[in-house]
Amino acid sequence: MLLQLKFLNGSKHMKYFKFLLINIVAFSLLFFLFSLLFPSQVVTSKTISINESKGAVIEKLNNTGDWKTWNRFVNEGTVKNNTLNNSDTLFFSSVTNNREMISNFIIYAEPTNSVLVNWAVIQKLPWYKPWKKFSAMILSKNVAAVMDTSLTKLKMQVEAGK
Repeated sequence: MLLQLKFLNGSKHMKYFKFLLINIVAFSLLFFLFSLLFPSQVVTSKTISINESKGAVIEKLNNTGDWKTWNRFVNEGTVKNNTLNNSDTLFFSSVTNNREMISNFIIYAEPTNSVLVNWAVIQKLPWYKPWKKFSAMILSKNVAAVMDTSLTKLKMQVEAGK
């Protein structure tokens, strides 16, 4: 026991341990302060043209029970329709894997009986979890790829009349 106390008190190893501990705390604090400079939400947006009427697209989007057939973000989560929706802008929120995502669809009618659907996915991130901010910014390209696939499925289903 006396040998262990001697090791901890005056040892050269204890100086290295203290130095390491101080550096870990300092870099963690620096990492946290640096993360405060990043935004608290990440928005990823994609657009697709669908050769169908505006009403058919809005009807398909408002059918939240059917989202599992085309939206790859909604596997087992629930989708809630927002009461602020109007004829051109639709807001939905979904919770998947304890992560809330807000989907904003803006629908533009074109003169050729087709519509442009702009889909923006908004991820709100807590300020006190810097690792989530960094991961959301890094993974935004993956989110965009999933959105492309989902919009292509939506287009095929709407144009097929499903």
